[in-house]
Amino acid sequence: MSDEADRAEFAEFASNINVAIGNIFDGLGVLSAQVACIWKQARTAGGRPRLRDLGCLEADAVRLLGIKSLRIHGAGVVLAPGEIADADMHIEWWCGESDHSVHPLKLDFNRRSDSFYNYLTMPWYSRVRDTGKPCVAGPFVDVNGTEEYIVAFSVPMFDGDRFIGVAAADVSLESLEPLLVRGLMRFPNEAVLLNADGRVLAANTPSWMAGDLVRPREASNYRCGVVGLNAFPVYWTVMQGQSPRNSMV
Repeated sequence: MSDEADRAEFAEFASNINVAIGNIFDGLGVLSAQVACIWKQARTAGGRPRLRDLGCLEADAVRLLGIKSLRIHGAGVVLAPGEIADADMHIEWWCGESDHSVHPLKLDFNRRSDSFYNYLTMPWYSRVRDTGKPCVAGPFVDVNGTEEYIVAFSVPMFDGDRFIGVAAADVSLESLEPLLVRGLMRFPNEAVLLNADGRVLAANTPSWMAGDLVRPREASNYRCGVVGLNAFPVYWTVMQGQSPRNSMV
């Protein structure tokens, strides 16, 4: 395949992915803007927001959970420590069930507790906090929720220039992978989609499984191209093998 054909394939693949996930980033942007308004109102009133002020976010989170093209297990906002007047750490999060019901997620934020949920170290939070930019993390097993492989989408929230947390959504890899594989099947050779950590999101052959880690030595045998997600500085990588896909066992 020529370099020009390669670029065309990558561009079309990226475009198809962005169509599939565009609604997720749009919905997270709405949540982030809502939180900015809540913080501005509290600041104007001379105080900090309280837990009761976050209830208005439910409608926008539920709209995210209702996206038809993907199965979204949960959505909401995750706050930086000290941002809420009546809590040290807090997640305002709603989970969607297979029967389309929605319920709030309850987690333990007591730092002395054995079940303390320390989201400050999670990549979908820490990377956004440290860079001020959106992040797509995973796949990983959601041990605090569905026990399934998920991909976490998150965007920063700011009060002015100050980071105050992230708006995030957990997307089922089982629902995302077929969309990715469909795009990878357009490549005539073996093709593997990797996240920023070098883990497999999807592949067009059974040689790779979701979650596999591709080491640099293995990647050196492939041609690699970058897939940019939406207008954000978030990237995945497509590795292409040298042999036609239909010649592989």
